[in-house]
Order: sequence, then structure tokens, then C-alpha cells
Amino acid sequence: MVMRGSRAQALVEFALVAPLVLLLIGGSVDIGRGLLMFDLLSGASRDTARLAALSYNSGSNVLPPDCMKLAPSCNVPAVIAGAHTLDLLGVPVVYADSSGISSPPVYGTYSANADPTLPGTISLSAVAQPNTVYVFIYELDTTAGNPTPRWSCPTPACAATNGSAVRTSGHQRVVVDLKLKWRPLLASVLGLPSSVIFDSQSVERIEF
Repeated sequence: MVMRGSRAQALVEFALVAPLVLLLIGGSVDIGRGLLMFDLLSGASRDTARLAALSYNSGSNVLPPDCMKLAPSCNVPAVIAGAHTLDLLGVPVVYADSSGISSPPVYGTYSANADPTLPGTISLSAVAQPNTVYVFIYELDTTAGNPTPRWSCPTPACAATNGSAVRTSGHQRVVVDLKLKWRPLLASVLGLPSSVIFDSQSVERIEF
């Protein structure tokens, strides 16, 4: 009887402690996964900015550069290719051109910096989905009379006035801002709606 009582007591103690242990393990895994995602996001923003600064990539963020048509080709990927570092983790990457040269993509809002030569602040809109990377690429144009920031807008009306490219000559600054709306796995398991916004911004001087 004493042995049975000890076993029953051990089972009760385990039932009380197990949820806490599982929460600690799940939290540790979540933190590690979050740190990995942020590290990959930082690398992706740097890679994307380096591609956007190349003269070969002055025409489009999504199309291969013109030098790919040469023989031999330049083997330079499209700008957006730099943002796909997180593909290995199954995180989708979303990029969309803008409807106007001065407007960000529909999934974000832009607030200008008090100093127009410095990057502004971008916030994700309500349409942003969890566990998804959203890409923002724009140029800070210091040339008088030119729109700043300049967003890529290949629509006929916009392109006819401003051209479809984000980048213009004059060694302007191109800014790449990647945002990951990450929902921790533990929050999903517990049915919590909470999410964390990871943000990584890189700035490069355009080489032409």
C-alpha cells in the first residue's frame, strides 16, 4: 500500500510539474528559432541592398539584370533574390511594386525622417500575415525636384512620368527594409494572437 501511495504521489507531482517543464522547453525552442530567423533576416537585408546598389540592377527589383542576356552572362540575380534567405525555414517572402513613385507597397505605411537624407519609418499594415517576410525597397533621392523616397512603380502612368526603376544615377542611397511578422510556435499552440515584428534595415550607396 505504501508503494502504491508513493507511485500515486509521484504521478500527481509529475502532472503538476510537466506543464511547466514543457512550457520552458517550448519557450527555449521558440527563442532559439526567433534568434535564427532574425539573424537570417539581417543577412537577407544586407544581400538585397548589395544587389540593389549594382548598376546592373537599375531597371527592376524582380527581373534579372540586362547583363544576364550577354554571352557569357554576368550571373547577377534579381534584387529580390537576396530576400529569399529564409526560404529554407519555409517562410514566404512578399514583394510588390507600388502604384505611385511616392507610395510604399500596399502592405506598409511610410513616415519620413525629419532629416530627408536618412531612412524613414515603415509600419506593416493590417493585411500583413504572420510568419511572412515583407520587403520594402526605396531610394532616398537628394536631387532637387526628384521625388524622395522613390518607390518602384512599373504601371504605365507612373513609368511614363518617373520611369519604372527605383534607382537613379548620382550615387543616391538605396534602402532595404525587411519586416518579419513572426508568431511564436508557443503562441499558436496556446491559441494566443500575439506576434512579434522583426525588422532589419540596410542602406547602400548606389554605384552609378
